[in-house]
Amino acid sequence: MSNIREIQSLVRSGLYYLTEHAGDEADDDGFDIYDVEQGVLAGKIRRTWPKEGKYEVIGVALDGRPIGIVCRITNTGKIRVITVYEDKPKG
Repeated sequence: MSNIREIQSLVRSGLYYLTEHAGDEADDDGFDIYDVEQGVLAGKIRRTWPKEGKYEVIGVALDGRPIGIVCRITNTGKIRVITVYEDKPKG
């Protein structure tokens, strides 16, 4: 199974949680848990950090804004969402 499919499957099964930081960052950008779910379920991996086992998933929130989610798969088989942000173009 590909990494994005594994991440999506775990999220679909409810096996994920947001860190306090991720929850705060989501709130700051006007996202909620449903936006995070949607972003992951319809998203793609843009970047990985193999040494840390982290993935940056880019998707679209329920309101149509691009959302970025940095997460990792824990040893217990859950998705730990580390941070959430609006994926604005650089420039």
